[in-house]
Amino acid sequence: MKRILALLLLVCCLLTACGAKPSAPKELSVSLENGAAVIRWKHSDEADTYRLYRRAPEDDGYKFIFDSEGYETSYTDRYVDGNGTYAYKLEIIGKNGVSDALESTLTVAAAQVDDTATVPDTPVIKSVTAMDKYTAVVCVEPQKDCTYEFLRSDSRDGSYSVVYTSDEPFFYDMNSDKKTDWFYRIRAVRGEYRSELSEPRETGYEAGSVFGVQVLMYHEFVTQEDLDNGIAFDEYAVYADEFESDLQWFEKNGFTTITSAQLIDYLNGSGEMPEKPLIITIDDGKYGVYKNAWPLLRKYGMKASLSIIGYEIDNATNAPNARSKSEAPYCTWQELAEMQDSGVIEITSHTDKQHYFMHDGRHGASSKADDTMSTFLPIAQKDYADTARNFAKYLNAVPKTMAYPYSIRTKLSDEAWLKSGYELLFTGDDDEWRMSMTNYFVREAGLNRTSAVLRRVARMTDHPLEYFIET
Repeated sequence: MKRILALLLLVCCLLTACGAKPSAPKELSVSLENGAAVIRWKHSDEADTYRLYRRAPEDDGYKFIFDSEGYETSYTDRYVDGNGTYAYKLEIIGKNGVSDALESTLTVAAAQVDDTATVPDTPVIKSVTAMDKYTAVVCVEPQKDCTYEFLRSDSRDGSYSVVYTSDEPFFYDMNSDKKTDWFYRIRAVRGEYRSELSEPRETGYEAGSVFGVQVLMYHEFVTQEDLDNGIAFDEYAVYADEFESDLQWFEKNGFTTITSAQLIDYLNGSGEMPEKPLIITIDDGKYGVYKNAWPLLRKYGMKASLSIIGYEIDNATNAPNARSKSEAPYCTWQELAEMQDSGVIEITSHTDKQHYFMHDGRHGASSKADDTMSTFLPIAQKDYADTARNFAKYLNAVPKTMAYPYSIRTKLSDEAWLKSGYELLFTGDDDEWRMSMTNYFVREAGLNRTSAVLRRVARMTDHPLEYFIET
C-alpha cells in the first residue's frame, strides 16, 4: 500500500510540474514621460502574452487596459490627466495558465496646487475667423496649465456670457442662431485663480486663412461579372463603370484628390493644398477595391483613402481561397501593401475589432451613455495598438486616420480615439458636428479635437453625383 501511495504522489508531483503556471513578472516600472505613463517590464520566456491592468485614482479596482504580444515589453498609457496614484498590475499568460501579478504605482502631482498656483495672464485673442456661414473660430494665445472660458456678446460693450469652456485654446462657435457676427472675450482659469477678461474682439479680427475639403464615402465596387459569380450588391455598392464616370466628373470639374495624410501635414504647417481638394474614402477593404477601383484610380491619376476592418483582412489573408465562396470577399494584407506601394491608395483604419453594430452595449467604435474616459480609453488604446501592430508588420506604416464604423460617434469617443494615437477621424453625414457639407478649416487653428473630425457623404448608386458634392 505504501508503494502505491508513493507512486501516486510521484505521479501527482510530475503532473503538477508539467502543468505549472508561469512565474510572476520579475520587474515592472512606471515613469511619467511627456504627460503619459510609460510602463516597462522584463521579458519572460514563459510569456505568450502580457496582460496589463490599471487602477486610476477614481477607480474602485483594477481594469484591463492592454494585451501585449510576448515580444513586447512596454506600453504607453496616455490616460494620465489627473492628480493622484495610478496603479498598474501585470500578469504573464503562458501555455499553462496565468501567473501571479506584479504591481507598480505612479503618483502624479496636481497640475497646480493652491500653494504654488499663479494667476494666469490676461488672455490674448489671436484671431476670430468666420470659417463658414455657420461657424466662427476663436483662437487664443495658449498658456500653460490653463482652461479657457469663452464669452460672447452681440455688441462690443454689451453683456457677455460664458458659452464654452475648454482646455484647448480654440472655440468653434457653432451656435443655434447659425450666425458668425459676434464679439468675444476670454478668461483664463488656473486652479482657483482667474484672469482678467481679454479685450473684446469681433469676428473678422486678424482672420485666418480658410479652405474647404469635401469627402465622399464609397464601400464596394462591382461588375456584372462579379454579380454573376455570386458577389452581393449591397446598398452601399456602386458599379465599376459608375465609379469611372465619377472620376471623369471630378477631373472635368477641377477637383484634385488628396489623402488624409496630406491634410494632416497641411494643418500641421507643411505641404500645399490644391484649389479644390477632394478625399475619396473607401470603407471596409473589400476585394472589389483591388480588382475594380484601384485600376481606375491609376488610370485617371487619382488617390483614395481605404479604411480597413482589421479582423476581416486577417481572415482573408489566412484563407484567401475561401474568397471564391464569399458574397463579400476582402483584400489580403499583401494586396493592401501592393496598393499602398503604388502611391494611389492610402491605407487607413476602420478599427481592428470594433466593426460590430452592437457589442458590449456599444455601437461600433462609439462610446455608450455611461462610459467615461477611464472606461472607454483603454478600449480605444488596445484597438489602436492592435491596428498599429498590423500596419507596422504588413505595411511599414503608422495608422493616423480612422473611419468610424457605421458613422456613429460621440464627443467622448472622439477624444479617446485621438488620445489613442489617431490624428484624424472620418464620420458620416453629421450636420450637428459640421454644419457645412464641405469640411472647412482655419489653417492657423491646425488640428484639434474639433477640426480633426470630418463629415463625409455616402455615395449611393443610381443617383447623380451632384447630389453628393458641392461644386
